[in-house]
Amino acid sequence: MKKHLLLLILLMACTALIPHAKAQAAEPLKIAGIYSLTGEYADIQVPVLKGLRFAIEEVNANGGVLGRQVDLILIDNFSTALGSREAVRIALDKNVVAVLGCSLSSHSLAIAPVLQKAGIPMITPESTHSDITKVGNYIFRTCFDDDFQGLIMAEFARKELKAATAVVLTNTGNQYSIDLARSFIKGFKDKKGTILWEGDFLMGSTDLDAMLSRVKKANPSVIYLPGYVDDSARIIKLAREKGIEIPFLGGDGWDDLMFKIAGDALHECFYTVQWHKNSTNPHSRAFVKAWEKRFGTVESAWIAPSYDAVMLLADAIKRAGSTKPSSIRKALEETNHFKGVTGDITFDANRNPVNKPAVILKFEQGTSHYIKTFSRGK
Repeated sequence: MKKHLLLLILLMACTALIPHAKAQAAEPLKIAGIYSLTGEYADIQVPVLKGLRFAIEEVNANGGVLGRQVDLILIDNFSTALGSREAVRIALDKNVVAVLGCSLSSHSLAIAPVLQKAGIPMITPESTHSDITKVGNYIFRTCFDDDFQGLIMAEFARKELKAATAVVLTNTGNQYSIDLARSFIKGFKDKKGTILWEGDFLMGSTDLDAMLSRVKKANPSVIYLPGYVDDSARIIKLAREKGIEIPFLGGDGWDDLMFKIAGDALHECFYTVQWHKNSTNPHSRAFVKAWEKRFGTVESAWIAPSYDAVMLLADAIKRAGSTKPSSIRKALEETNHFKGVTGDITFDANRNPVNKPAVILKFEQGTSHYIKTFSRGK
């Protein structure tokens, strides 16, 4: 009788433990996304966040990762570097296994050292500052960097637009603008072009007349204006009002949102981006088809880089066979020809994608039109 009673107690105890074990196994895998949900850059984050969510939904619909659903925890950095540092502390408190973000390079530079010290992998799909991945071996980038896109636009200006001279206008309060300007100037001079003048301004400047008057007097073949949506659109609009009809060139901080500010003034403006829906990449075509079926239209070039970052992270976790951050980091580093929407991804020694293509777009008739794709070394 005592033996039977003991067996019954053991059986009940084991039965009670089974649901707990299942609950533990089914616990969602937590990944943080640190972005500007509010503040100055919230508008340009909308397609980025949409791309992230679309990818997470797809991953979870296909069974999740290692049998677990993925929980994307979006944390607001309030569009500031200081807010980004606070956001990364929140992410660490939630015991996330990896972090996606940020979009702006200054924000990514604020969180990268914290994540490197904590040993948590970070992937930025959009931040192009060359120093970000130099922080350490837990920091990865799936986009091209500023050195590359500045050189590509210089090559495009010289070869495709036949531009012999250029003026460069730099926002000296923004590292993104400074680095792109430096890269473009080097590339343009290397291609035997002449930089007539290097002007500068600060974000939010209201008195731009003197700067634009000097641009008009210089009369360059092209004007390189690396920056973000608001200031770039405002400067181009003012330039057109002053009778400056010279082509403006920009980087991936530009977007169709500029039409809300500058409208038709954006004619003859070209810029570099990570991806375009007209890409002939078969993975891109499949993505566009799925996206259009769900949403009707591809509204921004920024949806694809975000989607790729999620898919690359999910792939690395599966290859690692573990959710341990150090194992995920190792698997990310070993990524070899991951077939992304934005291109083939293999990391170099500094955890930057090698041979990542850049796309040149042109503003025309209220939207961006595909012009050409450039690859590193081509």
